[in-house]
Amino acid sequence: MLLALVLQAAAIEGMWEPSQLLSLGQPLRSAGYLDDPARLADLRAAPLGALVSLGGCTASFVSDLGLLVTNHHCAVGYLQRAQREGEDLVETGFYAPTRQDERSGGKGARVFVTQSFEDVTEKVSGKVPARTDDTQRKALIDERTKKLVAECERPGGLRCRVASYFEGLRYTLVRQVELRDVRLVMAPPDAVGNYGDEIDNWHWPRHAGDFAFLRAYIGRDGRPADYSPDNVPYAPPQRLVVSPRGVQPGEFVMVAGYPGSTERWRTAGEVSRDATLQLPAYIEDGTWALDMLESVARELPSEAVKVNVPRSYLSNGVFNARWTLEAFKRTDVVGVATARDEALRRWIDADSARAAAYGPVLGEIAARVGLRDPDFERDRVMGWVGRSDLLSTARSLYRWARERQKPDAKREIGYQARDEGRYAARLADMQASLSLEAERRLLEHFLARAIALPPGRGSAELLAWVNATGATGGPEEKARAAVARLLADPALATAEGRLAWFKQGPAAFEASRDGFIGLAVALRPYDDARERESKDDAGAYARLRPRYAEAMRAFDPARVYADANGTLRVTFGTVQGYRPRDAVTYAPQTTVHGIVEKMGPHPFDPPAALVSAIERGKWGNYADPALGTVPVDFLSDLDITGGNSGSPTLDAKGRLVGLAFDGNVEGIASDYVFDAQMARTIHVDVRYLLWYLDAVAQADALVRELGLEPAL
Repeated sequence: MLLALVLQAAAIEGMWEPSQLLSLGQPLRSAGYLDDPARLADLRAAPLGALVSLGGCTASFVSDLGLLVTNHHCAVGYLQRAQREGEDLVETGFYAPTRQDERSGGKGARVFVTQSFEDVTEKVSGKVPARTDDTQRKALIDERTKKLVAECERPGGLRCRVASYFEGLRYTLVRQVELRDVRLVMAPPDAVGNYGDEIDNWHWPRHAGDFAFLRAYIGRDGRPADYSPDNVPYAPPQRLVVSPRGVQPGEFVMVAGYPGSTERWRTAGEVSRDATLQLPAYIEDGTWALDMLESVARELPSEAVKVNVPRSYLSNGVFNARWTLEAFKRTDVVGVATARDEALRRWIDADSARAAAYGPVLGEIAARVGLRDPDFERDRVMGWVGRSDLLSTARSLYRWARERQKPDAKREIGYQARDEGRYAARLADMQASLSLEAERRLLEHFLARAIALPPGRGSAELLAWVNATGATGGPEEKARAAVARLLADPALATAEGRLAWFKQGPAAFEASRDGFIGLAVALRPYDDARERESKDDAGAYARLRPRYAEAMRAFDPARVYADANGTLRVTFGTVQGYRPRDAVTYAPQTTVHGIVEKMGPHPFDPPAALVSAIERGKWGNYADPALGTVPVDFLSDLDITGGNSGSPTLDAKGRLVGLAFDGNVEGIASDYVFDAQMARTIHVDVRYLLWYLDAVAQADALVRELGLEPAL
């Protein structure tokens, strides 16, 4: 049935699990795939055996010595953490001609190599006692999940997780090898990797060289290890073959990677809430925060390096939210979801058995979705107060101190012994992006807004803490005075201070006179209350969403793939352009000449070495025969989302021909409703990557490690 339904639908839609690809042989071949489809379902074979997650991005092995290729924007954090005093590696780029020159990507850098998937649905959600309430249901699922993860990780060297599919209708245990020594090998300057910056972001045509190289290391005993000069390169189970031929318009391409999340299984009420509450609020607050970070970078050059990465992430998120909301209005996403749910309700009501099984589900979900909305403004502002790096760290450290009082199996997920090493690494790595000036401006703004909320509508805990500081005046004056106290001499402003507090017990926190630690303790009742609400909501959804998904799958059998959830998926289609509006047609490829055509003030200021290489016009064997020059980026009709950044783009024989790095603004709402006519994926062409390494970066050793010989 899966095969028949996919043949009826557009093959481009769908983020397919590897196991589903066994049923997609005919659609794959029809689209142009030339290899054995069974290989795509084998985690130990190429290409999937070469795929890894970076914990938010995707990468792939391209040599037998642990060399990984991913996007430049996925490596910006590595650049920031690897730079030394006086350096700005994001601006200048980095290249290590030998392995001795490679630099650590930070204590928290991770590579996750997927080993297996196991269906554990019955072990997670089966045999729930009849009178279990929603909070108890959540606790039971958490208890079972922790047990499965602990058993999975017992051999050591593994990182395991339980992933939910189809709204909790199915649970899968994912086993991954966790590599902890990841080093920076090469990344071009920001003016290459991020050419066009936010002006070109999500737009076509693009000319970004969005690529970078990392390397994974292990201990000499063959096991994952923390960074050490004595470590050796990891030998991956598979590596991708690089195809210098690239790919042509109309040809088959596919992307394998770790897409983060989509919202295609959300009810109409949830989609409407996003359109009317969540997105507008995030756009408003995020725009203010983005302007603030840009002003800090502009006014204080010494802080620019620190805020560069958070500014980049926030800018991308705000742009996405703004254009998603515009797309909601243009394509009536809420109306589409409402019509779908109304049709589902009619289908349920038309049969007594269906009515008995699913009748109240939509109504109960709708009631739960709006349950917390009376406190939306309070939690909105408090959420942004909590984005302070120092305050969020203080709250987490205090939580760690309290959780350590419990047996490990009883601790909350995220606060167990298995998490301590990663959290300690995060405490050390955050120094690279910690700006006390950005902290001050963020907290003053959002604290003032929190103080100004109507009586009874704000956080009583926060207001009590502000009053206890002795601050007087209006909201702005009180906020300034309170923040001045917080930043007087913060104990958590250094990595050493944070790591020292990571060892303390609850009593030390409760006796501390440090501003951020004292505020974290004061906010604990607020945090506990929100956590109880969250657990109650999660338990309710664990009861309701599987029934909704079950009803939807029976009503609409074409809904055969689950929302993205950070697990390995494959999507396929062809290289093609699109028509965004009347009389406008976008070709599917750009070339290096477009870089020169766009030249001007930042962000269209390519490095002189790149411009000189383009003007010389020596393309070697990297030119596209039809274009007569080197292609930079190309379009496809593939179905991807955030987390797919860095995913390898593969040709009909499974060879590397590019890297996915962005989507287009016209298809930006496809996280909710996929638009086959407009949604496009933007890839950097492997020929530009190779030509840049050869002609501009003079990275001959890297070209050879990719299995090719320099041609220029």
